[in-house]
Amino acid sequence: MDLAIMLEGQEGPTYETILAVARRVEHHRLAGLYRSDHYSPIGGSADLVATDAWATLAGLARETKDIRIGTLVSPATFRPPAVVAKMAATVSEMAGPGSDGASRVTLGMGTGWYETEHTRHGFPFEDLDTRFRRLEEHLEVVTRLHDRTAQPFDFVGDFVQLREAVFSPVPDPRPRLAIGGKGMRRTPGLVARFADELNGVVMTPEQCREQRAALTQACEDIGRDPSTVRYSLMTGCLVGATEDEFHARIRRLQEVQGDNRPVAEVIRERSGAWVQGTPDQALQRLDELADAGVECVMLQDLLPDDLEMVDLIAEQLRPA
Repeated sequence: MDLAIMLEGQEGPTYETILAVARRVEHHRLAGLYRSDHYSPIGGSADLVATDAWATLAGLARETKDIRIGTLVSPATFRPPAVVAKMAATVSEMAGPGSDGASRVTLGMGTGWYETEHTRHGFPFEDLDTRFRRLEEHLEVVTRLHDRTAQPFDFVGDFVQLREAVFSPVPDPRPRLAIGGKGMRRTPGLVARFADELNGVVMTPEQCREQRAALTQACEDIGRDPSTVRYSLMTGCLVGATEDEFHARIRRLQEVQGDNRPVAEVIRERSGAWVQGTPDQALQRLDELADAGVECVMLQDLLPDDLEMVDLIAEQLRPA
């Protein structure tokens, strides 16, 4: 199972902070660095720095050499399909292929869920069913735009209309397409039809096992080999070399988030889904996730200026 780092770019980290993490990730040969695609803070005050995901990735593409980079995930509600397809193709060209010959870029796509950022920035925010229909159209358009054999083409949908669409240059190698979400029906179905990867979001091992099974079934229903789709998970991570160090990091995160609850309550609340605790405790959770079919875990790092925690993940968790 691969281990990668995931950052919440809307919670205050500057580009330099994100770059420092990316360099540490590459130094340790972790699988990649991913970031959220949000325009407004979620867990902190409204005036926190919230940088643009794809502008950030363009910088990282030139300042890293081999790690995978990408979004978890870009909402269909404020990333039009032709625009996000062009951005992903451009960043992929800037990054160059990895050592395996594949694109280093993952284009993560999803329905969008955080209503506040849509209201603040003038993005449409429909009911969930409508957002899923919008995402389905976007996925179909992006996959055609990234496929030379599918062009030129017309597309007439409820949300997207294209006429004689031609996309140049078609990315080669093509960015990996991932769909993020916790759903057990529509999300696996869309992944089976369009994507290379399903990225679950903060789920217990039992929920991961259920979603992995749903993905397998969705693939089999349309005649796709389930082994051609990777199943990954983005989940919270907070670890310390000792119990005291772990608790110190919890208290620091609580200060950042304005959380005054007892430490024991915070640990208990996150015990079902997070990778947390000492290395031995974190490894036990990773073993459970691997047994549930998870092939890569994107560890959500909410203390991005704490590079020692990245070192600990690389030196204590990854080798095991």
